[in-house]
Amino acid sequence: MKLHAFGIRGSLPSPSTRGFKTSAYGGNTTSYYLEAGPFRIILDMGSGARPLGNLLMSNGVIGKSFIFLLTHYHSDHTQGIGFFVPLYIKANTFHIHGFTPDERRGADPIRNIVLQCLEEQQSSPYFPVPHVSLPAEKLYQAHDRMFSEVFYYLHRDGRYMYISEKESAETKSADPKDVAKVTTIPLSHPNGCIGYRIDYMNKSLAFCTDSEPLAFTNDRINTLCKDVDLIVLDGQYTAKQLRGQTQTFGHGTPELCVDQAVACGAKRLLITHFDPGHDDAKLKEMEEACIAYLAKQKKKTPAIVEFAREGRTWEI
Repeated sequence: MKLHAFGIRGSLPSPSTRGFKTSAYGGNTTSYYLEAGPFRIILDMGSGARPLGNLLMSNGVIGKSFIFLLTHYHSDHTQGIGFFVPLYIKANTFHIHGFTPDERRGADPIRNIVLQCLEEQQSSPYFPVPHVSLPAEKLYQAHDRMFSEVFYYLHRDGRYMYISEKESAETKSADPKDVAKVTTIPLSHPNGCIGYRIDYMNKSLAFCTDSEPLAFTNDRINTLCKDVDLIVLDGQYTAKQLRGQTQTFGHGTPELCVDQAVACGAKRLLITHFDPGHDDAKLKEMEEACIAYLAKQKKKTPAIVEFAREGRTWEI
């Protein structure tokens, strides 16, 4: 498994300006790309989805299948969808996952709720290209935001087959190299949010951005992400910020990320979703303080903690 970072900011993009440098860590909002054997998995499509799409096109990724795992519908996690060139290629297929918002329960039963939410964000007069008109084949799956769900993907003849937990018997006879397991993780964030754990072969990644643990670690992350190889967590604020008006905004601190990673026994911790008001110098200061905080812990895991940087790749 290889994880690539294309967008690591939270809330809104933060380009470098005179006196405010962000090029060392990056300024695009959340978008990651995971390669797991034959599986191409996109984790959120903030503004970082644009350079990701351009890179995929330059590598000739046409006529391929993708799995798109959407944590939630806030604009910093979806604003890159309309600028993601592979969605404009008819030969491509996207399996798009999201959740059912509380206020949408009982909505149109025929059209998937994930499709409905994305249609609204990418519609006139807010965007010139309607979401439904994107030429790529798009298949949608909506999950419960309060309860964890498990599903699988089976790689067969260059395409991906979605398999629910109830139908999982089909995966047992398949070559393990052709099976990916995905677990949804309910998170604490305004309007709802879900994280994902991806297991492939004997490796695992947990992507749990936009979660505010407050006084205690998240028990569901502790359970569902137990002994994960790499966990990606949201450390947007400093402890001082979180004690102020940003409390209940649905984000954490680097130190709370360490506590969470220790609680679930993660081997490595990657911190993401940085505040748009934090430049490179501030993030470096926060990262060094976080590493020092980890050094004080008595636990042996996580062995490594670092802040995400656009353009970086982590092998799992």
